[in-house]
Amino acid sequence: MARRQMGTTGTSETRENLLRLAARTFGTHGYSATTMRNIAEQAGIEAASIYYHFPSKEDLVDEVMEQGGDRILHFLNEQLDALDADADAEARFRAAVRGQMAGIVKHGDFALAHSRLLGQLPDKVRERQIKRRERHQQLWNSLLEDLRAAGRLRGDVDIHLARVMILGAITSIQTWFDARKGALDTVADQLCDMFFHGVSPYGR
Repeated sequence: MARRQMGTTGTSETRENLLRLAARTFGTHGYSATTMRNIAEQAGIEAASIYYHFPSKEDLVDEVMEQGGDRILHFLNEQLDALDADADAEARFRAAVRGQMAGIVKHGDFALAHSRLLGQLPDKVRERQIKRRERHQQLWNSLLEDLRAAGRLRGDVDIHLARVMILGAITSIQTWFDARKGALDTVADQLCDMFFHGVSPYGR
């Protein structure tokens, strides 16, 4: 029984390692240039062994994309769930910004693959990921609409453009954030302050 448990744990660890290596390689080199053999070599396993965990490259990239979305969304929802039940629209928006930023920093390789691969994916995988992306966009649309209903977003602001702006800023954090130079929560708060108040001196 103990030996079986160890084997299961080892399999799980190998699979997780393969996913992380695949995310990094897909994100850096693209879908077409990445091979199953290359990922297996990075993991230190026989090329044929990777197919025990993932039947094909299409299955592997599909899982990388799913994991990228799920892991980042987990951080976002964790921040939202930690709020009081009566938290207002601005508090929820700020929590979502912090959560998505934290997820991107924590799972940078998955975030990179998730943001760069959509146009390169096989048709069936791309269709699933487009639907996933649309659900994610709808979540942010709802947060922005709640801000508008609460009087925290002007009526003439285009929700689509507002979402593109805030998600672009959030996603870019994977290219420049350095925890040694400042706390992530501070960056998120400053970004939200600029979103709500602009960058001109108050009173102008």
